Amino acid sequence: MELLFAALSGVIVGALVTASAMLLLLQRRSDRDLIERRLRACFDYRECLGDIEGAFSGSNGDARVVEQAWHNVAALAREFRRTSWLFRPELRLRLAAVVEELERGRLARSSNGVGSGGRAAQLLCEKCRELDQILTREVEVEARRHVRWRLPTEDAASPKGKGEP
Repeated sequence: MELLFAALSGVIVGALVTASAMLLLLQRRSDRDLIERRLRACFDYRECLGDIEGAFSGSNGDARVVEQAWHNVAALAREFRRTSWLFRPELRLRLAAVVEELERGRLARSSNGVGSGGRAAQLLCEKCRELDQILTREVEVEARRHVRWRLPTEDAASPKGKGEP
């Protein structure tokens, strides 16, 4: 009878160890997926805005470039509302402040009927540069996290071997 209890406890301990190992692997996978989604969101924000400064420098005062930039701001605001939940609260607040200021500028421009003033272009460039700096830092942080969360078997399976460049 004691042998039966010992065998049963061994099976239970083995099941618990296996279950905890599976949960750890699932957690690592979900963390990696979240990191990848954050990186994708950062790249999508950048893509929404495009190269505003480059467009302004090559526009020769064309009002259509400013109009397109404001449409890009609207696309950025929509994308931010959809995906901002992915980010940590402190980063979300910093991004929200920039996006809200851009959105206020867009709404003020549309309600006032202001043309392509220099101040609008300057506001767009300043805020886009600030947003780009925030996103660049976040991409660097998330890229480091992504590398840290890689499974060790991925390194061992590489043809370069252990730590060889």
